[in-house]
Amino acid sequence: MTRLFLSDGGWMLKGGASLLARVPAARSTTDLDLFLKGRGLDDALAELRAAAGRDLGDWFRFEYVGHRTTLGGDQQPYAEGYRVSFEVYIGAARRGRLNVNLVVKVATTVPPEIQHPANALDLPRLPSAAYRLYPLVDQIAGKACATLEGHRGRPSSREKDLVDLVLIAATYDINGDQLRIALAAEALMRRLDLPSAFMVPAAWGRVYAAKAKTIPAIRAYDAAAARALMAKFLDPVLDGSCVSKMWIADEGAWLLMP
Repeated sequence: MTRLFLSDGGWMLKGGASLLARVPAARSTTDLDLFLKGRGLDDALAELRAAAGRDLGDWFRFEYVGHRTTLGGDQQPYAEGYRVSFEVYIGAARRGRLNVNLVVKVATTVPPEIQHPANALDLPRLPSAAYRLYPLVDQIAGKACATLEGHRGRPSSREKDLVDLVLIAATYDINGDQLRIALAAEALMRRLDLPSAFMVPAAWGRVYAAKAKTIPAIRAYDAAAARALMAKFLDPVLDGSCVSKMWIADEGAWLLMP
């Protein structure tokens, strides 16, 4: 990531990796979701490959393998992009494959958030850079809509989104006005009719519990507690009662803004 953000070329980090940059103990992910503004896909791919090839003196090397066209990703499945693969080396040793979901069109309702990653290693001799992160309200909106959205008559299978939503609600204060706008915009793009209450698919629980117990911040939230928290967090967004309020994570409640 440092290779990308040192150039300040307009890159923005989305998906699970952007949550890891905020909360180090968030759910792990093996993919990167990246957006580059103002480029065509082929130009963005060329810039990604150039950034991956930079030598930062850290012994890491990323060798381009190939790419394919995709429609979808961790967020906003209507966005066309490329899935790009790199082989990762440390010195001469191959350490695995990195997959990047690359898009050049993305919808945001507030400006991106810029911060140094919370999961950065303390290595003062190596260069570091702040990340440009996909706005948290838009990330919540995408995950909430993905949970509510069925496919061919079947409920969503993206149970990992519940893990992320619970983690966000447990650790971050959220502006209710901004979240309501983001949720409405996401639903419009997905052509999704929003209900008046948030509905977690009835079959969800086993996958959530397995993942949540590995994350200290939400280990105490079993499946029932997660459902209850989501009702407190998202029902007021859906019914409009969050207007002029802030979600206060420590209180687990929507409170009027000063």
